[in-house]
Amino acid sequence: MKGGESYLNLLEPHDQYDEKVNLYEKVIVMTKRAKSLYSLEESARARLKHKPTYQAILESNEGRLTMKRVEPENLEKENI
Repeated sequence: MKGGESYLNLLEPHDQYDEKVNLYEKVIVMTKRAKSLYSLEESARARLKHKPTYQAILESNEGRLTMKRVEPENLEKENI
């Protein structure tokens, strides 16, 4: 960890949500975000404060990365 940061930034209390959060979906969202950060050009990745995986976790824990649910019926309408 850089600059005196704590490993506690990686942890999040699960009681902070009013509604139930599917942790599997959350991992998928964070994985997609990390993959998108890895796909950036080298110069853009160099400006990141952390490695893409850690950056995605921090964004999620800080609330900057949100999960958006797509209803299956709306998805079918878009494909038509």
